[in-house]
Amino acid sequence: MKKTMLIAAAALAAFPALLAAQTNAKADAGVRVRTDASASAGQRDRDGSEARSSASLSAETSAEVRLDASQRVLSDGGRRQPSRAEAAAGAKALAAGAAASDLALLAEHAPRGRSLTASANALARLGTENGDFHRSAAAIAARLDHNASDRTITHLAATGSVDAMLHGTDLNAAANGAGNATAGVGGILRGGASVTGGLGARVGGIIP
Repeated sequence: MKKTMLIAAAALAAFPALLAAQTNAKADAGVRVRTDASASAGQRDRDGSEARSSASLSAETSAEVRLDASQRVLSDGGRRQPSRAEAAAGAKALAAGAAASDLALLAEHAPRGRSLTASANALARLGTENGDFHRSAAAIAARLDHNASDRTITHLAATGSVDAMLHGTDLNAAANGAGNATAGVGGILRGGASVTGGLGARVGGIIP
């Protein structure tokens, strides 16, 4: 009987220690779970940050490539030293979907000393609106051949219509002596050679 009581007393004495050990074990497990969850969240954040950085770097690289391409195309097209604004506008057109040949067409038909910033921006806008950068470039080139003002080209590009670019009224016709800027312009799209100023002779047939 006495021995049994001693055993029971010893068990009771050990119970707090056992309870504390179990509590500590649960606490340790909880800490490990929280630590693991925190580590996983941290890894996801790092992965996301790396992905964003990679995407940003890729976008910056693509932008630099387009800018270099724009400068090269404009230079080859007769712009020996294209301005930063012209190169940026050309890069914008390329980013929108224009081909290098579309940009080159503008450079080839712009009057000497004429900035191509507005025309390249117009190409980006007009081509994006109607989905046909080739025809858009041809129409703007026709306008440049007639020395249409930047204001006119920008205004007509906003319509999103190649026909409007070809046949719309030059807003500064009286001031710049362009007269009827649309006379015979349709030849550039029909493959004819009727464009006033010889545009058809150089670009005629570009679009059957």
